[in-house]
Amino acid sequence: MIDMIKIKAPIALSILIAGSWIGLSGCQSDSVLDVDLCQPYDGLTPLCGYQSPEDLALLPDSSGLLVSEFGQMGETQGQLSILSIADHSRTVIYEANMHRQTRSAVAIWGDPNCSEPESFSPHGFDLAQRPSGRWQLLVVNHAERERIEFFELSNNEASEWSVVWRGCVQSSDDSIYNDVAAVDDGFVVSRMMSNQNTGLAMLNYFLGRDTGHIWRWSLADGFQAVAHSEGVMPNGVVASQNGEQVFINLYGEDKVRVVDANRQTILTELDIRSADNTNWDITQANKLLVASHDFNFLSMSECMSGGDNNCVSPFEIIELDSIDYSQRSLVVSDGLFFGAATAAVRLGDHIYIGSFSGNRILIAPVGYGVVQ
Repeated sequence: MIDMIKIKAPIALSILIAGSWIGLSGCQSDSVLDVDLCQPYDGLTPLCGYQSPEDLALLPDSSGLLVSEFGQMGETQGQLSILSIADHSRTVIYEANMHRQTRSAVAIWGDPNCSEPESFSPHGFDLAQRPSGRWQLLVVNHAERERIEFFELSNNEASEWSVVWRGCVQSSDDSIYNDVAAVDDGFVVSRMMSNQNTGLAMLNYFLGRDTGHIWRWSLADGFQAVAHSEGVMPNGVVASQNGEQVFINLYGEDKVRVVDANRQTILTELDIRSADNTNWDITQANKLLVASHDFNFLSMSECMSGGDNNCVSPFEIIELDSIDYSQRSLVVSDGLFFGAATAAVRLGDHIYIGSFSGNRILIAPVGYGVVQ
């Protein structure tokens, strides 16, 4: 694990707490590399041209990656794009001004009374097959009232992938969401905190008090809290297909908690620093990939703008066994060339890594920076 002294600051709340760093803006930050950040360096390959590629998912045919281009908690518009593995090209497949062209006649998934958004500012997402076999992409959208968008992913005869909006579910309370995961009858979503008193939420964060929990939504029952999911800034969330086993990244506690939602028990808690997103590794059975990162107050100003600058934050990509909970480091980096990892996808002997900050996706060989 990364073992560096840090002062924590939850990345998903960056817009809300950016003012806290004003007094530090004149201070000297972590050193940066005097290299072209869009050219390969030290065995690492950056792919530039993205807007804060916060979450990633492998396409069903492994021809590319779905990318959630983060909209800074609703402050800006974002989009969904595809990274081609073959030629590293980027193709935008959904943004707000495309909604009329791709509009479904009626909402057929989610809440039938929910309509397609006029604005789109994505965050965490999850790709999974519905019981019917159709591919469903769930996306957290901050642009309007907090909501989960349902898209159908499909490809044509030319093997070109696209999405069509199929429905949504709006928040029923004052939640600020972060990540979402599909289960057979709906989804689970991380409620980081309330949007009514962000100052109190930040105080609770620094004092180690619970700020949020995990919601489970189904059409039959609506939103129901998952038992034993309360914690400090719940971030990434994944679940088994039936929703029984739920992995909760408690960012503010440096923990990953695993709960049995059916038996309403805690199965285990794992020590993982500032775990952001977790993705199922579809290339390895029963494996999860956890993106863990580290922050320092003096380098935070580089991470707040959502621009092209690198966020100098050390990170680690961890393989987590969902059966015996063993952990293995796959990538470790000081963050000087690429930092603040928030999502990871394995393809062959390389890891594709996203970040909430900057304009790049990183390709790193498995084992990079790992000390045996």
